[in-house]
Amino acid sequence: MTSCKSEAVEQGSLDLVLVWDGQQVARARVLSTQPTADRLLRGLPAVRTAEVVKRLFGLCRAAQGAAARLAVQAARCRPMTSREQIDLALTVAREMIVEHLTHVLIAWPATGAAANGGRVTEFALWRQRLQAADDPAAAAEIAPDLERWLADLVWPTPPELHSADAVALLPRLSPAEWAAHALSNDFARWPTLAGVPAETGALARQAGEPEVAARLAAGQRIAARLIARRLELQRLVRALADPESLLDLCAATKIGEGCALACVETARGTLLHRVQLDGERVARYLIVAPTAWNFHPHGAFVREISGLPAASEALARQAGERLALALDPCVACTVRLEDA
Repeated sequence: MTSCKSEAVEQGSLDLVLVWDGQQVARARVLSTQPTADRLLRGLPAVRTAEVVKRLFGLCRAAQGAAARLAVQAARCRPMTSREQIDLALTVAREMIVEHLTHVLIAWPATGAAANGGRVTEFALWRQRLQAADDPAAAAEIAPDLERWLADLVWPTPPELHSADAVALLPRLSPAEWAAHALSNDFARWPTLAGVPAETGALARQAGEPEVAARLAAGQRIAARLIARRLELQRLVRALADPESLLDLCAATKIGEGCALACVETARGTLLHRVQLDGERVARYLIVAPTAWNFHPHGAFVREISGLPAASEALARQAGERLALALDPCVACTVRLEDA
């Protein structure tokens, strides 16, 4: 088996099985282990939820913590001040910037895509600066320098899959709109919108941009995903100088007595947290992660890889790994082949 990620996380794993018939990937399966948040968080004091949630995940910890904090405060009828909202959105944006840069500078070069040489060392310094820019003034100060640094970044151009099949792109919905859906443990494991799988992430958010739309129209979805990341990264860096423009990244709404739902955008896609409190303790907790959308049994990975021509096992495996990387799971991931 070949690893898709170098960083394993505590919250489950993905086993991506490609059934190869000697000429093509005839079909694919997704085997997933995802411990439920409800089992891990039930009975926890509400005030400790965000702290514990951040410890459960290896990636997107800031976004997970933000979603937990938003959901719990909304459920407790304690809305955030404007400054708290800005600070939280800024935290989410800084993490998204780091995740996007990690994707292009570290993840793709590991597959043989174009490397950026000394840029990786420079990125380590930028990551430190971003982590230290924890207030609007500090973030605004570094924004122009970071934008100039990004201008010369070399983006990978991996081989395209030219898949003939694809799922719909997940629209941006408000927490109130998400609350209208029957969110359950089954939904969290394999979510659909109106019964249909969808893809979330930068591609879904940037699909209306002409450069992205052109690649989608040509069936070049891996390139479209990378371009979408580049455009989103540029937008996020510019927004560091105007943190109020980042407020659309995270929101929450109360949906019943002691119950609330939070929606936070991450580098990998839309993250949902739904909490039901019993007094000051968690009675039920639901997390719908972006990976659950993109690696649904009938979702983006399965649809795009199934039927793909592959003259050898090595080519089939490489295609699976490239597509998995483009969809960027937030858990440990392996690709393996089975004979048809």
